[in-house]
Amino acid sequence: MGANLSFTCLDDWLHWLEQQHPCNTIELGLSRIRQVASRLLDKSPIAKQIITISGTNGKGSTVAYISSILQQTGLRYGTLTSPHLLRFNERISLQGEPVDDDRLCAAFDRVNRACYHAGNPPVQLTYFEFNTILAFDLMQRADLDVAVLEVGLGGRLDAVNLIDADIAVLTSIGLDHQDWLGHDLASIAREKAGIFRSGKIAICGDPEPPQSVAEYANQIGANLLCKGIDFDDLKQEWSGLDNTGQPSNLSLPQVKLSTMNVAAAVQAIKSLPFAISDQTIITGLQQAYLAGRFQIESVAGKQVILDVAHNPQAAAHLASQLQCYPVTGQTWAIVAMLSDKDYASVIAHLLPHIDYWQLASTVGPRGLLAETLGSTLADMGLKRERWQCYDTIEGAFCDTIQRTTVVDRVLVFGSFVTVAEILQQLTSR
Repeated sequence: MGANLSFTCLDDWLHWLEQQHPCNTIELGLSRIRQVASRLLDKSPIAKQIITISGTNGKGSTVAYISSILQQTGLRYGTLTSPHLLRFNERISLQGEPVDDDRLCAAFDRVNRACYHAGNPPVQLTYFEFNTILAFDLMQRADLDVAVLEVGLGGRLDAVNLIDADIAVLTSIGLDHQDWLGHDLASIAREKAGIFRSGKIAICGDPEPPQSVAEYANQIGANLLCKGIDFDDLKQEWSGLDNTGQPSNLSLPQVKLSTMNVAAAVQAIKSLPFAISDQTIITGLQQAYLAGRFQIESVAGKQVILDVAHNPQAAAHLASQLQCYPVTGQTWAIVAMLSDKDYASVIAHLLPHIDYWQLASTVGPRGLLAETLGSTLADMGLKRERWQCYDTIEGAFCDTIQRTTVVDRVLVFGSFVTVAEILQQLTSR
C-alpha cells in the first residue's frame, strides 16, 4: 500500500486495491483490521444497533429481508454485503442506496492514511478487510440506527466480527470453505457462531444445528433463540418473541425470495428495541429483492434464470425451485465454478433437472477448468453429447442463446463470478 496516494477516481482506488491484494485471496484474522480501526474509528459504535449475519446459505436473502423492512420504518440504516455483482458500490449501502463514488473515494483515502498512521508500523489489509473497514468508517459518519453486517467467511475470524453484534443471526450450517473453517459440521458451526456475544441475542435459523452452536452460546452466555423452539414460520404464520421477550405472532405474505430464512429475519426485526408494526414487516417482506437469486430475465425471447448457487445446500434449494417452475422445452445450464467448491455434489443435486450442460472455465488461483466439470458429468453417466466445454463464460452464454428456442430456458449458476459475467452482458445489451 502507499502512504501518499491521492486518487480522485474510484476505479483508480479499486485498481490499486486489487494490485495490492487480490480480491479472491483469503487471510482470516482480526489483528490487521483491529489496528487500523483503532487509528480510524472513534470509540462510539457504528450504529445504535448492530445485526450481524453469518451462515453457509441465506445470508444475502436475510440481509435483503431485514433491510427491506428497515426501509419501510424511517429508521436510518446501512448494510455491508459481499461480494458485489456489477459495481463495488453495491457492497456498502445507506438507506438502501449504494454509496456513491465520491464518498467511497474519501473513505478510501481515510482508510489508507490510517494504514500508514504516523508513528505506527504500516498495516497491509486484505481486499475484504479494506472493504469492511470502509463500511465501518462510512457507517459511523452516517449516524445510523441500525447497521446490518454480512459476514464474508465463517464468523469468528472474519473482519466483520471486529464489531460486537447486538443481534447475531446464524442462517444455516453446511460443509463449505472446509480448508479454513474445519472438516465437519460441528467445527464449521462453532466458527460461524463466533459472531455471538455475551448477554446479546443470538438467532439460529437452521432448524437442525449442530450441538456446538448451543454449547458455545451457553458457554459465553448469549441469549440463543432457535428456529422450531423459540420461533418458527408454520403455515404462513410466524410465531416468536418480541423485544420484551413476550410471545408474538404475524401472518406472513407471499415473498419473492427464498422462504428459508424469513423466520430468522422477522425474529431479528422483532428483537430490535424500536417500535416496528406488523404491517411494516409484511410490506418489507413483500418488497424484498436480491439480484442473482433465482433472478429471471428475458434474452431474445428466452427465459434466463440467474442464481449464484455454489454449494450443495444452495444447489438443493435451486433444484426445488426449478421443480416449481416447469418448462415446456429443455433446460440448458451454463455452469462455471471455483475449484475449492464441492462441485461434484452441486452437479449431483441438479443433474435430474438439466438437459444440456454448457461448461465454462474460471480463471485465477481458485479457477476450475470446464473439462474438469465435464469429467465429473461423465463419471456420473451423462452422455458426451449432453455437455460441452467453453474457455469463457461469455462464449458459453452466446452459444447457448443461439442454440436454444423460445420454449427452452437457460439456467446460469455456479458462482458469483458466473452470474456477474452474464449480468454484465445483459446490462451491455
